[in-house]
Amino acid sequence: MFGLPTHLQNTDDIELKQIMQKAVMLQNGIVASQMAKSGVRGLMNYGVPLPDLRRIAAEAGANHNLARRLCQLNIRETRILASMLFDANQLTNDDFTLIYNSITNIDMAENFAQNIVSKIADMTFFDTLRNGDKWHLLTAIHGVGWCVTQHRQHSDNLSDWFVTNLETIINKNITETSRPIISTMSTIADMTEQKKLTIENVAQKLLTAQSPFAQNIGSQYIHMHQDMFEH
Repeated sequence: MFGLPTHLQNTDDIELKQIMQKAVMLQNGIVASQMAKSGVRGLMNYGVPLPDLRRIAAEAGANHNLARRLCQLNIRETRILASMLFDANQLTNDDFTLIYNSITNIDMAENFAQNIVSKIADMTFFDTLRNGDKWHLLTAIHGVGWCVTQHRQHSDNLSDWFVTNLETIINKNITETSRPIISTMSTIADMTEQKKLTIENVAQKLLTAQSPFAQNIGSQYIHMHQDMFEH
């Protein structure tokens, strides 16, 4: 069992210390070890399961200032809690930087995409993610998918952003983005008949792209929706 890091044991920030104490009490060494073996590294990791972190976040309630302080710590649990506590309507440029700098592996990409990035209507931030490393790009793709799935007000604008930038995204040839790209294409296609036709056209064009990676995405999408293309 690991306790709180020394700097948190000695902090005067009682609110921060209390929420971390709750997380530490629920640590799971097996989960942490499994995550490390799967490549999730770079942060201190207590292995607290996501359902437990969601419960802790629900007990804390929306707390943007606490989210900022949690996000600055190099601990998996504090960053995931931060992603759950941020208020998308209060985000500043400094907050965007905090969020961007927190996305350093697949675990952070998936959690930040679902919990906060999907709630962000600022297309400029999505451009920033698109131009980042593979984890930032993955966050943008997942963020679009979650936004559409959750029927957020900016779903239409963000789905258009995805389609407009799809060629740029695909041309990065990042293996980890293949399935998320196809999944998000399918999610957007389910929005309206016009969106479906747009995605169908994109998939067909990908078949003739120069990049094998792009061709594979188009081929997989068409295979998954074969019945649709046969009519």
